[in-house]
Amino acid sequence: MRPDGDLGFRPVEEVSRLHDGEPLVDITAPTSLAAANERLANVKGDMLHVKLTLERGSAGTFGLDVLRSPGDEERTRLFYDAAAAQLGVDRTRSGTNSSAEPSMGIHKGPLTLANGTLTLDVFVDRSVIEAYANSHKSITTRAYPFRQDALGLRLFGDGSTVKCMTVWKMKSMTS
Repeated sequence: MRPDGDLGFRPVEEVSRLHDGEPLVDITAPTSLAAANERLANVKGDMLHVKLTLERGSAGTFGLDVLRSPGDEERTRLFYDAAAAQLGVDRTRSGTNSSAEPSMGIHKGPLTLANGTLTLDVFVDRSVIEAYANSHKSITTRAYPFRQDALGLRLFGDGSTVKCMTVWKMKSMTS
């Protein structure tokens, strides 16, 4: 329960036990999106934990692409739409490797930012994507990339700044 009486969401602390070694990326000071994306360029995987704080700045829409192919043909986009004050997931390019969900679309809901800051705790576990935003809202979705190279991460939102970001490779819960 949050102080404002609303429900909050956050991952359990024990999830950090699944981190596989040292962080792949660890940004601890304000950094431009371009510089952060250079650091993310070699990160590939479908079992990752990304903890990220973005400052909106002048960006209208900003966030993180996961399960992204190098040419951006496929991606699952976690985004914040500042004008609408909504957090969402765009799966229109998440791949077509599923007959169960042929039209995955865009899903979003209300989230008010405090001081223009968005903190995301994102878990990619094969086809499952879970995101916790500002310990207040959560999104759980699935993505079925068709491309074998849809394993990248990329930030977007011209005008926004990375305040901090850490990326870990994750181990399996059952190993």
